Amino acid sequence: MPWWWRDRWGRTPRGSGNRRAPLFVPGLEGLAGSMIGLAAGFGHNAVGRGGSLLKVFFPYLVWDTVFDNTRVAAELGRQPERFSTYAYGLLRFSREQQFRFPYLEWPQEAGVLFP
Repeated sequence: MPWWWRDRWGRTPRGSGNRRAPLFVPGLEGLAGSMIGLAAGFGHNAVGRGGSLLKVFFPYLVWDTVFDNTRVAAELGRQPERFSTYAYGLLRFSREQQFRFPYLEWPQEAGVLFP
């Protein structure tokens, strides 16, 4: 284990499983947001796609958002699918569509949805 994972007495952080605890620095939110926005503006390359993805999830990291799905599970009568079961399919779909939603016009024969 690297020396910098230990405190001055040679102990690892408690409950971390030999990993450092996350470090949150609220003062860097503006700088990090600006860098993510800059990366997202790079266009259709790896930097731009990564920046766009971070731009979407950055607020969840900043606000430490956790969703409680207890009510949803009670309504459905079952637990929702785990993200890991459909994540690869979602990633593959996103890459095939170049991270754009394939918009289709509303069919005329369907009529007006909301008058």
